[in-house]
Amino acid sequence: MSRVITIGRQYGSAGHDIGEMIAEELGYKFYDKNLVEMAAKKSDLSPEAIKHVDEKASSSLLYSLSSGSYSLRGMPGPLYYEMPINDKLFITQSEVIKSAAAEGNCVIVGRCADYVLEDCKNVDLLNVFIYGELSYRVGRVMEAYGITQKQAKDRVVKTDKQRKTYYNYYSNREWGVMSNYDMCLNTGVLGIENSAKIIINYIKGLEK
Repeated sequence: MSRVITIGRQYGSAGHDIGEMIAEELGYKFYDKNLVEMAAKKSDLSPEAIKHVDEKASSSLLYSLSSGSYSLRGMPGPLYYEMPINDKLFITQSEVIKSAAAEGNCVIVGRCADYVLEDCKNVDLLNVFIYGELSYRVGRVMEAYGITQKQAKDRVVKTDKQRKTYYNYYSNREWGVMSNYDMCLNTGVLGIENSAKIIINYIKGLEK
C-alpha cells in the first residue's frame, strides 16, 4: 500500500517548502507544479497554455457533470475535447495523481489531491493543511519577491481566493475548513522546519 501525504496550503504559508522537506527526509516522491507538466505530456494540452490555468476553476464543469459528459472518478467522455482547458487539465491531472499514488509513497501539494484520492484502494492518505496569519504570510511574500506590503497582501488574498474557488468547485468539500483534514499546522506559530518535523515524526511513528 502506498502512503500519500496531500498538502493543502494558504499562499505564503510555505506548504511547498514543507512538502519538499518531508519528501526528502522520508525518501518519497514529490509532486507540485510538475503535475502540470505530467498532465501536458499525457494529453493534447499545451504546457504554455495550461500553466496559466493551473488551480483555476472554469465555469463549464457543472454542465458537463449534469449532462453526463464525464465523471470526476472515471475517464472523460466524448465532450471532453469541447471543454475549457481548465476542466481538461483537472481531469487529466486527476488521472496523473492517481497514477503517482499507485506507483509508491509520495507527497502531493494542492490540486484537490485529497479529494481525488479519497476512494482509491491501496492508498493510505494523510491530508494536511498548512496555514498562517495574514501578516506572517504577507511578510514572507514581500521578502521572497521584493515587493511592497500592499502588493504582497493583494497577491496573498487573491491567490487564496483562487485556490478556495478551485477546491470548492472541483471537490465536494470546503477549502481550509479544518475538519476536512487530518492535520492542520500554523507555520507562523510553529515555524516551517518544525511543521515539517511534526509530519515527518508522525509518519515515522506509523512506520515503526
